[in-house]
Amino acid sequence: MTFQAPPPTHNVPTIWRSKSVLVMTKRAPLPERCVKCNAPARQTLKRNLRWHHPALYLVIFGGVLLYFILSLVLNKSATIHVGLCETHVAARRRDILITSVLVLLSFGSFFLAATAEDMTFLFVGLFVLLGATIYGIVMTRVVAPQRIDDHYVWVTGIDAEYLKQFPEWLAAR
Repeated sequence: MTFQAPPPTHNVPTIWRSKSVLVMTKRAPLPERCVKCNAPARQTLKRNLRWHHPALYLVIFGGVLLYFILSLVLNKSATIHVGLCETHVAARRRDILITSVLVLLSFGSFFLAATAEDMTFLFVGLFVLLGATIYGIVMTRVVAPQRIDDHYVWVTGIDAEYLKQFPEWLAAR
């Protein structure tokens, strides 16, 4: 195994674009612009990203516990700070509120199922809880890692106009 030194950080860009993906060094500061619409950012969110190779999902067939252990050991992580404008901050808050209300409704349905001894409320509660989980994951996610290695982070979910301010990523890096 050969040692690969991290890239130099003086007088060279630390953020690039590759089609619709933002490529950055792990410690690169992002501009104070909204990553969703490129408007001036009013808030910065700290995102702790984790990634492992997608082939690791095949281990689930061997057992969920084995997958869980291997994913903890083999994952790569990065912390980035992304900007959001007032509009996207408000939309994210709204989606978090909707998710929370749906979870509370599912718990209420579970309570009704237990007190009324009616299995219909149990199934309604499970359906609402599943819907809340999916809605929360999809709607509140700001950015997602496409790949992480020892030096770089590839991030999806970034506005095309935001990406245009960065030079094109050359795969030979």
